[in-house]
Amino acid sequence: MIVLANLSGKYLSLFLAGIFGMVLLSIALVIFFVIYQRRIFAKQREQEEKEKAYQKQLLVAAVEVQETERRRIASDLHDDIGSLLSATRLYLRQLSPDASEEKTIDIKKQALSILDDMIQNTRRITHDLMPPALEKFGFQAAAEDMCERIGNSGGITVNFASDSEARLKPRKEVALYRVLQELINNTLKHANAKTINVGIDRKQDYFYFTYSDDGKGFDLAAAQAAGLGLRNIESRISLIGGNLAYTTSPGNGLTVVVTLPS
Repeated sequence: MIVLANLSGKYLSLFLAGIFGMVLLSIALVIFFVIYQRRIFAKQREQEEKEKAYQKQLLVAAVEVQETERRRIASDLHDDIGSLLSATRLYLRQLSPDASEEKTIDIKKQALSILDDMIQNTRRITHDLMPPALEKFGFQAAAEDMCERIGNSGGITVNFASDSEARLKPRKEVALYRVLQELINNTLKHANAKTINVGIDRKQDYFYFTYSDDGKGFDLAAAQAAGLGLRNIESRISLIGGNLAYTTSPGNGLTVVVTLPS
């Protein structure tokens, strides 16, 4: 009986020890699960904060783009149109009933010449604001026209290809046109490229716009951190619901792909 009691006590101790171990293991698993979940939630919050910060940067960039364009327009109007109007006013003030015919003819000639310059500058400013080809025929025609003008300058070869003539909403077409302008300006100013390739395609419900050059390329992470105009491009594409992908590295040119729901 004593032996049985000892055995029963031993088994009972082992049983209790097993239960205690299982409880400890369960507690450890619960603690691990809670910590793991907290880490996941923390990473999710961190990612959400990064996304919010990125969207805020895009919004700020969009506002900066608008303000920059307004300042450029104001500068053009002030420097070009304003100065020409002032010059015309000065000439016309010299007209008087007692002025000689020769002087009157000369003043009219000078004033008409200034007015001709003013008309040309006004056309240039309105063309920059809304190119006629973009408004009448869409992004495809305006992009082709821009590529042809840049290529005819002789400074760089520009290849244009399009498999779609479908129109997009005006807001999307304007945004894409501004992006193309900025990409070409960046290439001409910084890339030392010999060739630019521009492509437009439409497949099913998506519109594709591709841009590439064979220039010197750049460090994408460093460029995005510094801005360098990339944030302006990203903000324009983001505001029209598109996706933007860059491929570049030092010495390997630049490729940009814009995917946009049509």
